Amino acid sequence: MSLTGIGSNPYTATAPNVQTSNYTPYSPYTPSTGDTGSGAFGGDFSSIGSMVANAAGGGFAAHKLGNQMGQNIKSIFGKTFMTGLKNTALTGLKGAGLSALVSAGVSVVTNGVGIASGSTDGSTAVSNVMKDTIGGAVGGLGAVTIGGLGNLALGSLGLAGIPLTIATVAFGAVGGVLGGQLAKPLTDSF
Repeated sequence: MSLTGIGSNPYTATAPNVQTSNYTPYSPYTPSTGDTGSGAFGGDFSSIGSMVANAAGGGFAAHKLGNQMGQNIKSIFGKTFMTGLKNTALTGLKGAGLSALVSAGVSVVTNGVGIASGSTDGSTAVSNVMKDTIGGAVGGLGAVTIGGLGNLALGSLGLAGIPLTIATVAFGAVGGVLGGQLAKPLTDSF
């Protein structure tokens, strides 16, 4: 069998004309690398990271110390006013420390991702971690207090076990974010 029966040149064929466009995927303009969006969090990834760090620190501190804080607050209104006041202050300081540690850890991870992705530099990341640690400490004080009050209130209504723990952590997370927002004026100069 031979291919010569097809035509004089069996390897060429005619094709219809194809239209081409002037489209090019390249732009003469430099793309923007900054996030200038707006929204509930200001469009800034580091501020979202700060809120997450404060919520995590507050929730953890309230989980660990919320019940104890609730009992200390309850003892203020009992026979042992001064002892209850002292224990409430000490529990609040413990909560501030726990929350600061967790907030710093979450902030280190968040800012490490920012450095790795190129969206932030090292000096900004260090400043963010310092701000988040201070915000976590202030937030922890608020978180343990709000978590303790919520634990005391819901416990007196009969809530117990896992639902009470979840509610205490939620109160603590809210207290952590609120406390972190209160600390922002203190840390804006960093």
